[in-house]
Amino acid sequence: MTAFDKIETKVKVNAYRQQEMLAAFAEFALQSENIDQIMHEACRCVCEAVQADMVLMYRLTDDARAVVLRAGVGIDDAYLGRRIERQNDGSLESALLRGGDPVIVPDVNVAVNLETRRLLNRFGQRGLALLPLLDGPGTPTLGHFHISTQNPRDFEQEIPFLRIYAGLVATSIMRIEAGKVSQREAEARRITERYLRLIIDNIPQFVWCADATSKWRWSSPQWHQITGQDDSASSGDGWRQRIHSEDLPAIDEAWRSAAQAGMFQVNCRIWHDDISGYRWYYGRALPNLDDDATLSWMGTFTDIHDQRRLEVSQEILVAELQHRTRNLLTIVEGIALQTAAATHSWEEFEPAFHGRLQALARVQTLLTEADIKPVTMHNLVSIEIDSVGDIAGGTKVRTAGPDVDLSRPLVQMLALMLHELLTNSVKYGALYSKAGEISICWEIQGAPPFLTLDWQETGLTLRKPASVPRKGFGRELIERAIPHQLGGSSYYNLEDGKLDCCVVIPLQHKDALP
Repeated sequence: MTAFDKIETKVKVNAYRQQEMLAAFAEFALQSENIDQIMHEACRCVCEAVQADMVLMYRLTDDARAVVLRAGVGIDDAYLGRRIERQNDGSLESALLRGGDPVIVPDVNVAVNLETRRLLNRFGQRGLALLPLLDGPGTPTLGHFHISTQNPRDFEQEIPFLRIYAGLVATSIMRIEAGKVSQREAEARRITERYLRLIIDNIPQFVWCADATSKWRWSSPQWHQITGQDDSASSGDGWRQRIHSEDLPAIDEAWRSAAQAGMFQVNCRIWHDDISGYRWYYGRALPNLDDDATLSWMGTFTDIHDQRRLEVSQEILVAELQHRTRNLLTIVEGIALQTAAATHSWEEFEPAFHGRLQALARVQTLLTEADIKPVTMHNLVSIEIDSVGDIAGGTKVRTAGPDVDLSRPLVQMLALMLHELLTNSVKYGALYSKAGEISICWEIQGAPPFLTLDWQETGLTLRKPASVPRKGFGRELIERAIPHQLGGSSYYNLEDGKLDCCVVIPLQHKDALP
């Protein structure tokens, strides 16, 4: 999965989450009779949905001379209930309350005429959006919605989404305060239902209503659009025809336990006409008593197919990461043990071990990009030669071979091998004397293909170390580790001022350490 795909998936998941929160808030606002709770829940939902730092809800006083802070998120509770007098009729807040149009201030530090500037500065807020609490066209403004962030921000794209929240809050306030005035209450309910219908018709979830025996009474238009089943076909038990047959037992069990649990919830697959296949959905419903005390269930089906696929991918990635981490630690441990066995003091051990870890680090950098750009033999040889810097400047280093892609096991082992050969050349061989030549050649032969890598170093004036009691790490790696782990063969010969080294290994090796 590319970085763009991950970002696109994340945006889709966030959009689905916003719509779910909006639907849940609409249901809450429709049923609650507590204005302060509705305001606080609206602040909380908006703060999470648009990732704001502060969301406040102001009510306009009856005389329209002040606003009172009634609810908020991101602010101390001690500020709730505070009254702000309207002293400047030219302020942005006054224009908002008077005209009913949203106000967007990308950066309050460059804005003028803000009555709440002191409050914004006190909490370090920069980006600001203000929306009126309107019950509908032609109705009085009840207050305003405040959304702000610590960094400058333009809320232009979020305004339609925020309008729905503001409209739902205003509708709920009007409904609750209408009280015994039946005409006003009926109007508020009509507007609420209009907003609710707008949400039901536009959210990606399927919305449905069932009776106490799980028979559907109605479903939202999305069910017909996706499944191809109209209202008459889906009513009663007809909707079950669009559920995967293997998931019907889970559906039945969920309904059996719903009454006691007070909730219906299930994961199941639902048929999609457009793809001629099934997608995974999460079903959820809550009981509701109608006006005649008849029990019904209001529920939704939310598409979780991509989420399930991401969860499976994440599990695979975590398992792969753990596997590679364990293998990498095993390699580091082996390098440490071999380096310790070939050295006699910390002064000898530290630079040798550090150099080998650096070679391993270079390999990991290549491997992190391998999913996007495969590691080739040319890449690997060039990086290792560059790692010795200007030391190779006076020596003829010739490379030749096809631009073949390497698997992860080959990259790690060949990088360590090349590092050892170059390091020994710098310390004792051609890169030390500046008079020698190095030839690094490779070719692909056979079926299945084998990689043959030849290192030839000539014109050596050897500078032997003071004491070499046993084979060094490099020869152990070439003569034992590579044949054992990669299932190949190797040859290493040093005599008469010349070094010949050759390894032959399978180009693909499933059992090697990645």
